[in-house]
Amino acid sequence: MGDDLEKKLALSQARGKRLKKARAEAENLLELKSRELFEANQALESSQSRLEDDIKQATYELSVTNQRLQASLNDRSAFIGQMSHEVRTPLNAIIGLSEILLTSKLDNAQTDYIDTINSGARSLIVLLNDMLDITKIEAGRVDINPQPEDAHRVHKNIVAMFKLEAQQKGLTLEFRMDDTVPKRLSIDKGRYKQIINNLISNALKNTSQGGILLDVSYKNDVISKGMGMLTVKVVDTGSGIAEDQIERIFNAYEQIGRPDQGVGLGLAICQQLSELMMGKISCESKVGRGSIFELNLPVQELTGLGQSTAQRSNAKHSPLPSLKILIAEDNPTNQKVITAQLAQLGQQAEVTNNGAEAMAKLENNDYDVVILDILMPVMNGEETIKAIRSAKQATSQHYCIALTASSYQDQRDRLLRLGFDAFLSKPLSLSQLSDALHEVPRTLWVDSDFGHNFIDSSGTKEIISAAHKDKSPSFDFSYLKTQFGDAHKSIFKEIAPTFLDHAYRELVELKAFSERANTEKVRSISHSMKGAASSIGLTHLANALMQIESKSGSSDVSTHIADVDQIMRELKPLIQHELDALL
Repeated sequence: MGDDLEKKLALSQARGKRLKKARAEAENLLELKSRELFEANQALESSQSRLEDDIKQATYELSVTNQRLQASLNDRSAFIGQMSHEVRTPLNAIIGLSEILLTSKLDNAQTDYIDTINSGARSLIVLLNDMLDITKIEAGRVDINPQPEDAHRVHKNIVAMFKLEAQQKGLTLEFRMDDTVPKRLSIDKGRYKQIINNLISNALKNTSQGGILLDVSYKNDVISKGMGMLTVKVVDTGSGIAEDQIERIFNAYEQIGRPDQGVGLGLAICQQLSELMMGKISCESKVGRGSIFELNLPVQELTGLGQSTAQRSNAKHSPLPSLKILIAEDNPTNQKVITAQLAQLGQQAEVTNNGAEAMAKLENNDYDVVILDILMPVMNGEETIKAIRSAKQATSQHYCIALTASSYQDQRDRLLRLGFDAFLSKPLSLSQLSDALHEVPRTLWVDSDFGHNFIDSSGTKEIISAAHKDKSPSFDFSYLKTQFGDAHKSIFKEIAPTFLDHAYRELVELKAFSERANTEKVRSISHSMKGAASSIGLTHLANALMQIESKSGSSDVSTHIADVDQIMRELKPLIQHELDALL
């Protein structure tokens, strides 16, 4: 009995020891696991902290990158805007004065030359506008505006633009239009010409022998009445494109071929424009055997509906009443152009140099139309329209037209919201000006009677004279000859005196502001002088002025101003000699 009790006690004690040992081991294990969990949590917190730091660093770097990208985009936008302004000033003179020449006595060849010049300048405007809104094209926010157009004339002008370049390369440039093509089509001529111009230009770049063919045909849509498919093929005998590269040529920023042939935007833009016009562009090519680019575009055929380009051209010369017009424009060349255009429409105008002068005129006179340039010294166009609309009743009701180098729709809308009644974009064509004047409400005319004081067309015609056959002049007329042909001296006679007077006054101001280190005024005046010099073909002077404009804020420009002064001293007697000879 006692032995059994002792055995039970011993077993109980052994069991107690085992439980105590198991509890100690469990406690140790729990402590170990707790420590491991704590360390894991510490590592997780550390990792999370590092991740947060990495995210903050990545966010900061992304922000810096975005800022740099935005700055780059802003710089590109500013550069394109500046270039747009630079190009529009001489184009304004080319388009405006060539349109005036088209109304004068010219033989068929001269008419064709001037018409080609005018068409080429207009195509430059289209390309310039496309360069300005390239981001809109890439974003698919470009508006397509079909208008009635003379299909034969559109394609004839396209081919004429490239004839000289083809001849200079020893290439043939043929044009074939099928009889099925309607005379009039509803099409966005600017966008359409951009596509075809790009295709022909590319063909000329990549063809060294043989030639290029522009083939145009049309097929009626049997289901949709009045609709059809316009098919345009540009065929060349050039170097061709490898089959595995054909798909890549329509990718933006991807250039196939030599690196000096562009940045690879042209065909990408062509494809996007064709898609926006519900069309399709494709390419077939063999290396060494040339290429065929084909554009298929759905268009509307016009029979008795709508006006053709030629009809609209005639309509723009329909009689206008004799209007009282006030112009505020600081550039003397642009002043000449717009007053000459108004003369073609039977109108005369008072011209002021800025908004302040215009306001002084408006205080004592009534006008049917007030045309305000947006960028002017003293008081710009935006400041002037605000002053007009806040003035007394008689002044505030004037019909005001904005004149600006920008063609953006948002710019147009913004100016109209400021109080302008209409919007005109430079370069200003005669048809645009005529259309704008026809839109002036008759109830606003100072004198509602139709006037008969139109300038006799012979007055313009007589300025083109073949009688003056003097020996070759010392002044370089090459630029004016390329722009105005036989009429270049009559145009020179009109523009040169204004150029001399204004340029010398601006030169005095340029020197004065340079001495005062007023970089803003130096840049503004040199920019104005450069535009005027470019319009008259004085490339050397324009280049010297460009040096002043570009370096006005970063370095001493006295040397460049001295160069301009010397050039002006040499030019003055040459210009005056030519003017004396033309009197």
